[in-house]
This record gives sequence, structure tokens and C-alpha cells, in this order.
Amino acid sequence: MRKRVDCMKHLRKVPYVEQMQQTECGLCCIAMILKYYKSNETLGNIRDELEVGRDGLELSNMERFFQQKGMDTEISTVSINKLHQVKLPAIILWNEEQYVILESINQKMAVIIDPAYGKIKKTYEEMKEEYSNVVMTVSPTKMFVPEKKKRWIWGSLLKRVGQRKEVFIRTTVISVITYGIQLILPILIESMIDLTTHKTNKMQVKYCIYFVLATILIYGIMSFIRQKSVIDLQMEVDTHLTKETFSKLMKLPYKYFESRANGDLLFRLNSLNIIRDLISQHIITGVIQLGYAIVIIGYLLDKSVLLTGVTIGIFVINGLFIFLMRPKILEANQNQIIENTKLQSIQSETIYSMFGIKAAGMESEIENNWSNRYRRSMKAYKKKNIILNIYTTIITVFQTVGPFCILLLGLKLCIMGHVTIGAVIASYSLASTFIGTSVSLFNMWNDFSLASSYLERINDITEAKEEVKPQNPMKVNITGEVEFQNVSFAYTNTSDYVIKNLSFKIKKGEKTAIVGTSGSGKSTLTKLLLGLYEPTEGEIFYDGVNIKDIDKTELRKQIGVVPQDMSLFNKTILENIVLNSEDIDMEIIKNATDIAQVRQEIEEMPMKYNTLISDMGMNLSGGQRQRIVLARAVVNNPKLIILDEATSSLDTVNERKVSNYFKKSGSTRIVVAHRMSTIIDSDKILVLNNGSLIESGTHQELLQVNGVYKNLYNSNESNGLKLA
Repeated sequence: MRKRVDCMKHLRKVPYVEQMQQTECGLCCIAMILKYYKSNETLGNIRDELEVGRDGLELSNMERFFQQKGMDTEISTVSINKLHQVKLPAIILWNEEQYVILESINQKMAVIIDPAYGKIKKTYEEMKEEYSNVVMTVSPTKMFVPEKKKRWIWGSLLKRVGQRKEVFIRTTVISVITYGIQLILPILIESMIDLTTHKTNKMQVKYCIYFVLATILIYGIMSFIRQKSVIDLQMEVDTHLTKETFSKLMKLPYKYFESRANGDLLFRLNSLNIIRDLISQHIITGVIQLGYAIVIIGYLLDKSVLLTGVTIGIFVINGLFIFLMRPKILEANQNQIIENTKLQSIQSETIYSMFGIKAAGMESEIENNWSNRYRRSMKAYKKKNIILNIYTTIITVFQTVGPFCILLLGLKLCIMGHVTIGAVIASYSLASTFIGTSVSLFNMWNDFSLASSYLERINDITEAKEEVKPQNPMKVNITGEVEFQNVSFAYTNTSDYVIKNLSFKIKKGEKTAIVGTSGSGKSTLTKLLLGLYEPTEGEIFYDGVNIKDIDKTELRKQIGVVPQDMSLFNKTILENIVLNSEDIDMEIIKNATDIAQVRQEIEEMPMKYNTLISDMGMNLSGGQRQRIVLARAVVNNPKLIILDEATSSLDTVNERKVSNYFKKSGSTRIVVAHRMSTIIDSDKILVLNNGSLIESGTHQELLQVNGVYKNLYNSNESNGLKLA
């Protein structure tokens, strides 16, 4: 029992690192352990050294990484009853599916840090349910060299945004003038009161009043101009920031999107507004307010050292309270962001999967799942706002009581003859402004800390490695000849190969079918053909030119692709077919829809080719969606076309018409299909099994071999002539 209590009491806090993709819980646990031992390794740097695939990391990979960093590790099976004896913090297996950090534990409670949700307290009973009895302990050796260089996440962003110097300078100058006028006003009021109390010439008082009113008018005009300038700055920052982020998103490799939820990416793009407002409003304001506060202190010192001392004392107490509240606010904000991200992901998935939900009658289950997530989101929202309410209330009291104390002390000094009544009023006004300004500066500091959680998500986009491009990309007009030479592919440098040593050649105009059971590597092969994946080993050639030397964007424009998961946009049918090729003749478009066997259905619609397709094509049947995508693939007369179950919505007669068109056009066809009628006339059939090419030949040649293809053919002949 004593050991357990000590374990809770003396342990340092483990810094939280949030996971940015669904499979990197292990990566984040590594980052948290390194930060605990004062090493400032960024998640991006660790990701570069230890690439995470679709299935995450194994403990052995994590152990190897720690050992390379000069750390001792031990992976062991530990029951929950002996978990308190383990050196903490440790990485533990949770629910048999993910890694979390065990920060502390005693007989009643444990504190874990889940990369997806942050710090969570678990009762001993909950631990028994979810802990999976596997622990990895990590400790530094003499060989361990912590990374001392600390990255400021705002640095690169502010540097990029700072390129808009003209708007920043204009807003700064206007803000300085506005704050200068605001500073002059209390001093003018001081003079006016002193002139009145000393029974000075009435004309002097009158002129002073006019001067104060004129200053107020100028202040109002300058405030309006300043706000307009801030709006201009917001527009500049927003345009630069949003365009740059979205442009970067378009340049990222396909693998980036495979490991991140759509809802999470949408949440990141939406959070750009928060970053924009902080940069455009708080940076300039903060710098000026800091100078403003220093000038006020200088004025107060001139009037009374005692008044200045009390003002600074109130400022210190205020700052201490804000400093103590800051960790609670940051944690509550982090939890709310995490819950909002999860909620948006569920909402996004639900909308895009509505057919499957309705077809399976799962509305209640999905609604319950959403309700649970919504309750968690609201709980996080409520917790954050309760903390903010306490914070705001106490700060408001400080802002009210502080200046009042200055006023009482000033009046006492006035009675004693040390200061004038005008100086008291001016000191009261400026002390109020100073305390308000200091609170604003502290709040700005908090806001930047809060926004860092959003910026981490944005940086996951802007700092990600772009799709690999050759230094001098070749723009090749392909004829349709493709060759694989000893191509192997693995998702990461630590994962198994999913494509193994493939070698084959497809000649111009040939029809090649790719068959195999589920998980054999068919989809991965098509992505390699498109350059969406880079081969881990081996080479891919188009017309004898290595794909690594080709401009992949131009290459893909010459390839027609009809995937299983068809993508239609919220545009007209015409726009969905031509995409950005607006100069295509209408007769060519109609011919493409003829080939895809969808022209008649389009022309029977009231708006014909101008019919608006709803988001994801939900107002069309599955067959119509597939055939419109097929029309899109053929409208540019591609030299190579990849068809992944592209004609499954057509009957045999219409499928033959489509096949005859491609044959006459001379296009090279690569077909992934289950329907035997689509495959048997192929010039070449490639049979894949566990990523390896095990058979190759024509339909008749493969039937003569007592192999996998013949077994697939025989087993499926009685099931409607379909392959698995």
C-alpha cells in the first residue's frame, strides 16, 4: 500500500500529445515518454523516423525506436494486482487495440493518458475491465541524449503571415494613434477638473471642454478606421492562411488521407477562423497594449509612487490567479476540441453512410452512438464554461475592486495634499485602463495557448510531406504500355509487404484482368499504377519511362479510372463528366454517355445534362452514378483505362457494347472484376494471392493449368459465373 501511494505522490506530470491520425496512438505514447524525460522531439520528427501504417505500430517497433535513442525498455505481462510495482510512466495495452500511458496508480484509482482523449481517471474496477495485461517500461540510460531544441509552433505561421507587411504596418500605426488618444483623454480630464476646482478663467475651462469633446470625436473616428483596418487585415490573413492550407492539402499524398477521418480534416479547416482572428486582432493589440501599460505606469509614478505600487500589486495578484487557472482552462479546452472532433467525425460518417444505415435498419443504434458522443461533447463544453465562468467572475471582481482601491487611496492622498483631485480622477481612470489592459494581455496569452491545440491540427497539414515529385518532371504522352519490374510495396518500413516482387508487361491496346481473393492486393496494385503509392522496391514504367521521372498529375489526366467508390460532385451531370475540361464539344460528351449506356436516362430528365447532382450523388441510383463516372473516364479518349468493377451495373449485352468500344478505340484496359463475362476475353489475366503474382495467361491457358484460377472458375461457375 505504501508503494502505491508513493507512486501517485512523487510522479511528475506526463505532457499530453494528441494523435493526429487514427493509427498513431503508439507514436504519441513515444512522444509523451520522450517529453517526460525532457526531450523535445516533435511528433513530426518521430513520424519521419518511425512511419506508421494503416494498422499502427507493434510494441517491438516501439521498443527498437527507444533503444536507438539510448533508452532501456522491457515488455512484460503484468497483472493489474502488480501494476503498482511497475516503473512509471509506462506504456500499456488498452482494450486489446490501442496504447495509452499509465501515469499513476493506487488501490482506488489510476490516471491514464489516452492519445485520442487526453488525461482520464479510471477506477480500479474500470482498469480491470480495460487493461490488457501488457506493459512496456522505458527509462533513459547514459547514452540517452534529449533533444534540447524546442519548437515554437506559432513561429512558422507568424513568419508566413508576416509577409503581408503593408496591412500590418497600417493597422499598427492606426492602433498606436487610437491608443495614444485614449491615453490623452484622462490627462485632459485631469486638467479640466483642476482648472475648475482652482476657479480658473471660465474661458480656459470652456476651451478645455471643447478640446476634450474634439478628442473624443477624433477617438471615435480613429476607432472606426482602426476596426476597418483590422477587418482588412483579417481578410488578408484569412485569404493567405486558408489558401495556403487548402493548397497544401491538395499536394499531400493519398496515404495521408487514408489514415485520417474526413470529419477531423473538416474540423481542422473550420478552425482556421480561430487562428485568423487571433493573428489579426491580438498580435498588434497585444504589442501596443504592452507599451500602453508601460506608459501608464510611467504616468502613475510621476503622480504617486504609492499609487503605482498598489496598482502593480493588484496586477501581480491578478497575474498569479490567471497563471494558476491557466492549466485548468487549457485542459478543459483540449477536451472540448477532442470531443467536438469526434462528434463531427460521427456526423460526417453518418451523412455519407446513410444508405447503409437505412438499409440495415441501424437508425436507432447510430442515433444512440451519436447521443453518447453528443453528451460527452456537451459535458466537455459545460466543464470548460464553468471554469471560464469562475475565471471571468474573479477577474471582473479584480477589475472593479482594484481601481476602487486606487480611488480611495488617491482621495486620502488628496485630503493630505499630496495630489490634486484631477490627478486622483486621472489615476483612477488610468489604473482601470491598466488593470483592464493587463487582463487583456494575460487573456491573449491564454488565447494563444488555447489556440495552440487548433494550430497543432493545422500544422499536421502544413508540415506534412508533399507527394514526391521529380526535380525535372517529364510530360509524357502515353500510348498505354505499362511494365512492372520486381515491384514490392509495404505501407511502412516496418510493416510486411502487401505487394511482393511483381513483374509483368502490358502492351498497348491489351486488355488485362486482375483477379484474386479479397485482400490479395488488387486495389493496392491499381493505386501503384496511378502513382498514388510509391513502390518500396522495383520500378514501374510507362512507355519505357520510369514513373518516378513523370509528372504524375499529367499522367493521371491521361488515364481513365472508374473506381468502386465512385466520386460525384455537387454539380450538374455535365460538369461531373467534363470536370475542368470545359472546351469539350457537346457531341463528344453525348457520345461518352452513349458508350457508358446512360445517355437515354440523362435525356429523359427534365434538366437533362444540367441536372444538379446532390452531394455524393445521392439523388441518383448506384448504376447511374457508376455509368456517369464511366462516361467521365472515356470522354477524353484515354490511352489507358482502369476499370474496378466498372460495368457491374450493366447487363451482359450493354457490357459487351462497352467492351467493344474500348477494343475499337485501341485503349489499354486494366480490369478488376468478379464477373466472368468481363474477364474471359482478356488478352492476359493476372492472378494475385497475398500480394504475389502466382499465375498469368489467357483464360484458356489458365484453365489448362491446375491452379488457383481454375479452382476459382470451377467454384464460381455454379454461382452465376462470378469470381470471388
